[in-house]
Amino acid sequence: MSVHSELQGHVRRLTLDRPERRNALDGATVSALRAELAAAAADSTVRLIQLRAEGKSWCAGADLAAIAAHPGGRRGVILDFAALVADMVESPVPVMAVVDGAVIGGGVGLLCAADLVVMGRSASVSLPEASVGLWPMMVGALLPRVMSPRKAMELALTGRRLDPEECLEFGLATRVFVDVEAEAEALVASVVKQAPGAVRAGRRAWLEVGNGGPAGGLRAQLLRLAEALDVLADAPEATEGITAFFEKRPPVW
Repeated sequence: MSVHSELQGHVRRLTLDRPERRNALDGATVSALRAELAAAAADSTVRLIQLRAEGKSWCAGADLAAIAAHPGGRRGVILDFAALVADMVESPVPVMAVVDGAVIGGGVGLLCAADLVVMGRSASVSLPEASVGLWPMMVGALLPRVMSPRKAMELALTGRRLDPEECLEFGLATRVFVDVEAEAEALVASVVKQAPGAVRAGRRAWLEVGNGGPAGGLRAQLLRLAEALDVLADAPEATEGITAFFEKRPPVW
């Protein structure tokens, strides 16, 4: 299974488990995450969703190899990913990402959609899409939730890697810990002791007045950006960039 689910008290722990693919997101993984989020939302005993990952990479974004092997399914995967991050934002249950590895491309969208992001010292964040002829389309709708537009554009234009302290400065992390697994538990305990009905109602109210306007506005933005990414993926630059990536050579623009 690409996603493991475990209920610990009032916490639903979801763990990405494709370390051999750096926890890249293929269609099955995205579908599994969406199903688990829906189940947690429907369970009144769940007060927090934790998103974790096995291995040294937290999430390498889209699984380019899987998409290249099944190009006919590309559009569906892109649209499903847009729906996934919308599901996270609209979840009535708070989402905490526990990160101690590399977060790349679409994986950054998962961070931006989470309410709390705790990082260990091995965490890093980058948006390298432009280096393969693509662009972090859906992430662009989410980055304003956590950072200024100029800082977001810097990440997209340079593809540079942020360390945990820079992530904290930019707004991508809420806390940075030396021992993220142990120290995150104190934060979990603080969250789950709050009144669950108030938390769910408050999240719904904040969503109504937050990014994207009324509930559903952000989802519509994400789906439009997903369509734009699907079109861009057919362009010659994307073909060259992805080919160069797999051939381990610089692209020729």
